Order: sequence, then C-alpha cells, then structure tokens
Amino acid sequence: MAKYLFYAVLACWLGMSGRLEAQQQDLDLEAVLEIAKENNPVLKHFENQRLITDHQVKSNLSGWLPQLGIVGDYNRYFSQPVAIFPDFNNPESGEFQEVRTGVPFNSSVSFSADQQLINNELIFYRQQSNEQRKQADQLLQEFKIELIVAVTQSFYNVLLAQEQVGLTKEDLRRQRKQLEDASLMYEAGLTDQVDYKRALMTLQNTQAALYQYEEDVASRKAHLNALLGRHASTDISLQASYEDLLQQVYSDTSATVQPEHRIEYQLIQTQQILQAQELRYEKRKYLPSLSAFYNYNVLFLSPVGGELYNQAYPFSLMGLRLTYPLFQGGRRQHDISVAGLKLQNIELEKAELVNAMSSEWREALSQYKKNLYQLKTQESNKALAEEIYGIISLQYEEGLKNFLEVIVAETDLRTARINFYRSLFGVLTSKVSLERARGDIQP
Repeated sequence: MAKYLFYAVLACWLGMSGRLEAQQQDLDLEAVLEIAKENNPVLKHFENQRLITDHQVKSNLSGWLPQLGIVGDYNRYFSQPVAIFPDFNNPESGEFQEVRTGVPFNSSVSFSADQQLINNELIFYRQQSNEQRKQADQLLQEFKIELIVAVTQSFYNVLLAQEQVGLTKEDLRRQRKQLEDASLMYEAGLTDQVDYKRALMTLQNTQAALYQYEEDVASRKAHLNALLGRHASTDISLQASYEDLLQQVYSDTSATVQPEHRIEYQLIQTQQILQAQELRYEKRKYLPSLSAFYNYNVLFLSPVGGELYNQAYPFSLMGLRLTYPLFQGGRRQHDISVAGLKLQNIELEKAELVNAMSSEWREALSQYKKNLYQLKTQESNKALAEEIYGIISLQYEEGLKNFLEVIVAETDLRTARINFYRSLFGVLTSKVSLERARGDIQP
C-alpha cells in the first residue's frame, strides 16, 4: 500500500512540475494571441453579448407560436351585487325592483389559446433576426481584430524594452572593465583622473538608463498582461527569432485599401440594412393586427361553500380579433420621417467612413515606409558603429587613441544598436497598423 501511495505522489509531483515548466516557457506571438483570445475579459463580454442577441431574437420570434394560458379564480361574496330590474309582475307600472344576483360562492378556470396571423411588429422581428445575429458576430469580430492589433504591438513593445535592457547590461559589463582599466592606469601614473572620471560618469549614465529600461519592461509587461486577462504583476517571458522578425518587416506597399474588407464597413452595411427594415416597419403600420383565439371556461357556482365544486358549468368559444388604428394624431407619418432621416445619417456615416479609411491607410503606409527606410539606415549605422568601436578599442590599447575617443565610439555604438532595434520594432508595429488599415487582419 505504501509503495502505491509513493508512486501516486511521485506521479502527481511530476505532473505539477511539468505544468510549472510549461507555464515558465517563453511565449511567442502566436501563444500570446491564443492566451488573449482565451482570457481577455472584454472579449468574453462580446461573446456573451452575441449569445444575448441570439436569445433576444428567439424571444421576439416566439410571438409567432401559439400563446397558451390558464387563469383560475375563487370568489366568496359577503354581500352579493345588486341589479335593478323592472317589476315583472306589473310591467306597466313603470316601477323597478332591486334584486341581488349570483351566489355567494363561485370559482372559474379559463384556458386560452391565441395565434397571431397578421402582426407588423412580429413581421419586423422576423425580418431583422438574421441581421441582428450578423451584427452581433461582426461586433465580436471587430473587437477580435482590435485585440490582435493591440496584443501584437504590445508584444513588440515588450521585446524592444527587453532588448534595450540586454544591450545596456552588455554595455555595463564592458564599461565596468573600462573603469577598472582606467583606475589601474591612474594608480600606475599613466593617466590623470580625467579618464577615470569619464569612465565613472559613463557607467553611471548607463546604470540610470538600465533602470529606466527595466521600468519600461515592467510597465509594458503589465499592459500586455492586462490584454491577456492576467494580473499586472504576473510574470511573463517572451521569445522571438530576430532573423524571422527581419524577414517579416516587408509588406506589399502596392496594395490599396478595400473598404469591403474592413469589418467597420461591413458593420455599417448591416446597420444600414437594419435601419432600412425599420423604415419599412414604420411604413407598414397601416396594417391591422389579426389573431385567432379559443377560450374554454368552466364555472363553479354554489350557495354553499362546501358544495362549490360539485357541479361545473363549462362553456367555450373561438373567434378572430382585429385591431386597426384609425387616427393617431399624425404619429405614423412622424415616425416614418424619423426612420428615414436615421437611414440618411447612416448613409452619410458610411461615406465618411470610406474617406476616413482611405486617410488611415495613407497615413499608415507613409509611416511604414518611413520606418522601413529608417531601419535600413540604422542597420547600416549599427554595422559602421561596431566596426569603428572595434578599431578605436584596438588603437586605444596600443596607445594611439585617448580614452575620450573610446567613450565617444562606445556611445555611438550603444546609440546605433538601440536605434536599430527601435527601428526594427517600429517597422513591425507600423506594418500591423498598415495591415489593419487595409483590412488584411482577420480574427
């Protein structure tokens, strides 16, 4: 028994350690997007809203089904109602007499069935049902696209901050070595305090930059965690292949925006259809409402309460019920005008949206081109700065260059490296914006 218990505990521990290891693995962009789709609370809100819309549509359409109901009551008269009748014994006298009607105890059970045959409101619900579901789906897709864009750009921002931290730590290791060398040379009397103090000042500036970059990592991770539906303090480790990222920077700049590919355009088209259906609904208000009904009633009457349900008096009927408005003070015409003006506003918004999408695409394309050009420039600058720093470092070791030139070369190298990665992630971020503007991103 103890042996089986030992193996059970061991298996449980191995399973937990495996899950912890999986949780600690570095996440690439695809994994991060999957987490966002599973955990983002706003996305779940839109998913719930789609279900709410579906239930509302079914609830509205249920009016076409037969409506059945049962009503029962029990009455005990302490004082029976009075009716005024002529004097039947002497009708010519013109006198009346008071007669108490009914019995002290009565009860009834009524069963009713109603079926709508013509109903403008139910016709309206049926015509809008598919478009309402479609609109809920489009709202969900719109947020998914926005979530993909936000998560992708936040992912790149975190990577950039992490890369800046890594580069700065590498600079610190090199600068600590330079500070030690400057200190030894000063103690040996080969140089004065200037080189040492310059090395110390450079080191302190780099330490301050490192602190800033580490804070950037923390804040950007908090923002990414919020998009992923996680607590801001949750640790998250990201990974990306920079060779792959460099291959992903290119996008087709000849492609133009197609409004029908944008979810916003599709959504406003659906809104236009819904408003057109509402206009037709207002125009159809001249239609009467027609329904069929059937009622079955059972009465129980007795002067004695204990004998009330000994005798039943059933009766039933069926018929048609017609409702037709004759005059509503011009309300129908005003409602038609309101619905028509709303439809015109949606058409104007549609035209404005097309212009806005064209402007957004033009701006995104311009930003992408500028960032791509900047990346190529910074890539060349990084290679030159690395080459220059290598040459000056060797010349400094040989006594051909002074320490100030080393510091200047190192500053140029650090700046070139950071600018290169900023340009790289700037291109990737602007590429996402360009694809978003063209309508290429799909949920």
